[in-house]
Amino acid sequence: MTFSNLLVHPGAAEPATLGPTPPPAQSRSTMTRSANRYHLLRHGESTANRRCVIASRPENALESYGLTPRGRAQVHDAVSSALVSGALEGTCRVVSSPLLRARQSAQIAAGLLRARGGVEIDGRLTERGFGSLELAPDDQYRRVWSADAEDPGHESWGVESIASVLARAKELIRELEAKRPTDVIVLCTHGDVASALLCDALGLPLERHRDVGALANAELRELASARRALGS
Repeated sequence: MTFSNLLVHPGAAEPATLGPTPPPAQSRSTMTRSANRYHLLRHGESTANRRCVIASRPENALESYGLTPRGRAQVHDAVSSALVSGALEGTCRVVSSPLLRARQSAQIAAGLLRARGGVEIDGRLTERGFGSLELAPDDQYRRVWSADAEDPGHESWGVESIASVLARAKELIRELEAKRPTDVIVLCTHGDVASALLCDALGLPLERHRDVGALANAELRELASARRALGS
């Protein structure tokens, strides 16, 4: 795509423009803009994080491995700070992964934001599937990420490829764009879903998703443009 891609951190005065200098104003004015503003919210600290285990399958994480008290406080503080800064100003919707740690995070966010419709659940925001590494120590993530850096389409250990994770997340954004516009949509999700979307929004190779898009627990970042998410 020829569009410049923008990434905004909550509270930043101006979006940071990445890539080459944009063309003259006449060309820029013809660019299609997304109808919504998207914020990615990674869930707060969960019991899986505290126990240092991988919990990606619904049978393990749909009703277990929820937020710790610290995780709840992290989400509350992150969303409250974004509200104070004006980053989440406007009519909000909150769409969440179905896993418990994300749903609990989304419920906190929706309450603070007075989100229209409460929390909406969409499986396309769920955790990346980690195959045979399920319930293994979470230091095994690094093996997967190292393989991602070589081939974003790999399915070693039976994991879901990061390319597949990105494809499903972008499909959701396309659908959200096709509906009635909302000022702000908060997508409450997991680390690799968020890092794939952020990497793609920056126009960088997906092999670099952990270099540029890794979020801490309860970290909130804005995708200032959904142009790449709407592209092929």
